[in-house]
Amino acid sequence: MAVGGSSIIERVTESPSPVLTPQELQWLADNQPIRVGVDGFFPPYSFVDDRGQMVGLAVDTLNLMGKKLGVSFVIDEEHRWPNIVNNLNDANIDAILTMVNTPQRAEQYHFTTPIIYKSLVVITQKSLFSVHNRGDLADKTVALVRDYHYSEKIVTEFPSVTPYYVDTMRESLEAVQAGQADAAISFLAAANYLQFKYSLADLKVAAFYEKNSANESIAVRQDLPILLSIMQKGIDSITLEERKAINEAWGANIELPKDYQELIEFASIAGILILLLVIWIVQTRRHNRALLVANKQTANANHELKRIQDNLQDIVLERTLQLTNSENRYRGLVESLEDEYIFYQHDTEGFVYYVSPSVTHILGHTISGFGDYYYKFLTDNPKNAQISGYIQRILAGEHLPPFEMEMFDIHGKVHIFDVLERPMYDADGKCIGCEGIAHDVTSQKQQQDKLYQLSHFDELTGLANRYYFKLLLDQEIARCKQNQQPLALLFLDLTRFKVINDNFGHSAGDYILKQAATRITSSLKGQYTVSRFGGDKFCISLINTTAEKANLIAVELVNNFKHHFEFLEQTIVLGCRVGISVYPEDGLDAEAILSQADSALFEAKKTPFCVAFCNKEQAIFNKKRLEIEQSLRLALAASTLQNPQLFMVYQPLIELPDCQLAGFEALVRWQHPDLGVIPPDEFIPIAEDTGLIFELSRWVLSNVCQQLVIWHKQGFDFSRVSVNLSGLDLMNIMLAEELLAIIAEHGAQPSWFKFEITETALMAIPSQSIDILQKLRLADVHVAIDDFGTGYSSLAYLKSLPATNLKIDRSFISNLVDSAEDQAVVKAVISMAHSLGKLVTAEGVELQEQVDFLIEHDCDIAQGYYFSRPITASEVYKRFIYDTEFALN
Repeated sequence: MAVGGSSIIERVTESPSPVLTPQELQWLADNQPIRVGVDGFFPPYSFVDDRGQMVGLAVDTLNLMGKKLGVSFVIDEEHRWPNIVNNLNDANIDAILTMVNTPQRAEQYHFTTPIIYKSLVVITQKSLFSVHNRGDLADKTVALVRDYHYSEKIVTEFPSVTPYYVDTMRESLEAVQAGQADAAISFLAAANYLQFKYSLADLKVAAFYEKNSANESIAVRQDLPILLSIMQKGIDSITLEERKAINEAWGANIELPKDYQELIEFASIAGILILLLVIWIVQTRRHNRALLVANKQTANANHELKRIQDNLQDIVLERTLQLTNSENRYRGLVESLEDEYIFYQHDTEGFVYYVSPSVTHILGHTISGFGDYYYKFLTDNPKNAQISGYIQRILAGEHLPPFEMEMFDIHGKVHIFDVLERPMYDADGKCIGCEGIAHDVTSQKQQQDKLYQLSHFDELTGLANRYYFKLLLDQEIARCKQNQQPLALLFLDLTRFKVINDNFGHSAGDYILKQAATRITSSLKGQYTVSRFGGDKFCISLINTTAEKANLIAVELVNNFKHHFEFLEQTIVLGCRVGISVYPEDGLDAEAILSQADSALFEAKKTPFCVAFCNKEQAIFNKKRLEIEQSLRLALAASTLQNPQLFMVYQPLIELPDCQLAGFEALVRWQHPDLGVIPPDEFIPIAEDTGLIFELSRWVLSNVCQQLVIWHKQGFDFSRVSVNLSGLDLMNIMLAEELLAIIAEHGAQPSWFKFEITETALMAIPSQSIDILQKLRLADVHVAIDDFGTGYSSLAYLKSLPATNLKIDRSFISNLVDSAEDQAVVKAVISMAHSLGKLVTAEGVELQEQVDFLIEHDCDIAQGYYFSRPITASEVYKRFIYDTEFALN
């Protein structure tokens, strides 16, 4: 069957293009390409052909729409139906090309008008005469495709049906031909296409199941109504001639073949009855008038018989023409596939008595004698030794999937075939041999091997890449665990390699890397795996190797790299450093010992020997760090106000000079069930390194919101509560909107909050930070610059900074009484902040002398242990909610 589509799209210019609104054009400009999921097992509507391309009637329709609309459609790589639907639900794609519009689906998706009109038909073996209509399916075994919409409907309508579930329509037809099912339910055009493509000659269309009941529309995500409008305009622009051309290209303009058996039987019976009637009339008619009537009836009967005879002749001619067309179509199909497929038949002894002429096109062998001698053309691949066993099982009636065969062509080149065989039976039902199709998949296998090479090995050095090395390392660790053997991992990098690239160019760098890979592999003996881990770094795994032996190998590698390299008559001197980790002492999986070896490599850079193991302190630190990271993930998932590991404490902010409550700073604390109290300066950096800081920040804000709502209902005037933001939070351009959304979600008010950000984090991306803080200020949220004085703020930014408070870092307050320099800094900050209209908060206040100095120089707010340590929400309730003045004194 020819692949349709190209000629249709070339004629698009002859028909007018759809008119899109400005809103639709703008949406397309912002959202192209449109991602479309397509069922890859739905021929001839949509399927993956032998070249790995998505083709079919529906695909041609989509391409035609894209041409008319000027839209770029991208077909998603996932082709199995359940996964396509999941992708649409998860918004990984924008639309599904073909889906039946049902009431349940209409609640989930938007649907266009149908692009495919399909009828369900009942397929049976030609020799089966017990199914003439859909009602005859009762008590039968029916092959149904899993998850297709009609499958459940058929089982519901016919409870006595025994369903035989398969994954594709092709498998359903094969099940009927193999006798595993009495009938299959398929779409008419799909059944026609599959019968010719896979030579399913034993099947027939027995009856309609439903006409035009399974029409397919384009399903669009519920959140994209504008895309639905665009798609519909594309469908409406396709003319009737274009639709017919696409249908004809894929053989979809088909009518159900008529079965004239009943008509023939009726004609025969009618003829016999009329003949008997004539005889009876002749024998019994004794009257002239009665004789005239009988003669007239006989004449009418003869006329009717003549008409039936003429009709039967027309039917026979029409049927003969159909068979001739089918034969020509089959012959054309075989001839068009002569470069890829070999058709053959053999007897029960394996003698091939028919082989298609394509054997000469593909292998160069002649047809004559091939049946006697084809075994000598098989390679010595072990897979070929299994062929005879497969054939015996197929002759016994077993339904086997395709198996693989390797064969030499006339030039000695190896060809790989996927072979599908089915048994043949004579009129008495006795197996007389097999018929099969051998598909030449040599080029596909070569492409798969090439893709495997590219995805598993480094293109420059030929060594295993990082991905493949990790897979192999986990397998080697499992083998060592089973055999109770050690394993050593060497992490090696080249010294002065950047100098080579900078001075001699990347071609020299590539040459050195290839030579380095050769030098590494030539230095090793026994069982090992080498990987180019990235850049100038290499990893080496050594099975059954102790730490002592690994150290000797590492020293030998370092010595080998002391010898110079030569490139274009240039002498290049490099070196290398090696970090070593050992299983099981340094880790129990690939990720762990790779991390330890990387840490050891860092230590190797500090030693003159250029070799180092991961020291115990570093190993302990790494282990604890990993434990804290994993525990923090669990704590964030489990902690609540009622059952905390993580919990909030609140340190009072005191207004000077009258020492009244000016608010609180909310601080997160962690009481680990096994490790005890983990300080914030220990787990917050880990959260920032691992990306957990984003989840932690939102957890903190949510918990503070819940607490402030409780205090507000209790009538407690807590002023504003400060919440700290990480510098990484400012990387999110939508930060202000997300924070305000969390506040609103919990029923809190923006005017209850002050967000604190460090001066250093603020100056990392000042322009974006200022935009975010301005949005918060417009919502009546206060902003404080924390640890002020430790960074390098630009006065130009500081002047325009939308901050309400500057917080003087505790390092300037701790020595305030005795340090003239710190006193000068504090006075300068207070004076500058007041001139810019901002309040000043002093952190870390612990002494009366510090309080006196701050009051003397007009500091606005103080915070520190002199007033109060951070306390829990329940302690805040006890100390402040009834008598604030008493609590501060």
